[in-house]
Amino acid sequence: MRMKALNFKNPLTWFAVGFGSGLSPLAPGTSASFIAGLIFYFVFFPYLENLSLKFISLIYFIFLLSCFFFGLLIYEKIIGKEDDVNIFVWDEFVGMWIACFPLFFLQTLWPWILISFVFFRILDIWKPSFIGHFDRLKGALGVMMDDVVAGLISALILVTSFYFLQFS
Repeated sequence: MRMKALNFKNPLTWFAVGFGSGLSPLAPGTSASFIAGLIFYFVFFPYLENLSLKFISLIYFIFLLSCFFFGLLIYEKIIGKEDDVNIFVWDEFVGMWIACFPLFFLQTLWPWILISFVFFRILDIWKPSFIGHFDRLKGALGVMMDDVVAGLISALILVTSFYFLQFS
């Protein structure tokens, strides 16, 4: 089965291709994760100082859930039934944003956002254990879930690393 022709007049296409990062000829997933990290830095993190931690965490959690379901929708609408095409990188955005979630609680950014990026990319590329299981699932759910799980594990590793470096 062939992928649908991309319609760049459709705004959903721009989300699917990560605002163009998925069109990168080299490492589109890494490019998308980097752009997602920049979006986190410039859009979300500045609000940490002005809003309560509980409020911003709740808003961000709702944002992540919305982005996940949005990813399922746009995969079907833009990509169709094709299995995990390289240009669809919205899943990398969601996974990277999940990996960055602990940064709200750690209330620090540098160099932790870069460390989060590295952990997420290693896990997303390597796909150890059950990340690989999700990667082998067919359709939009499999495409999205391997990055969600890689983001969750990255977040856990980030918190653990931060804890051991701060208290050892």
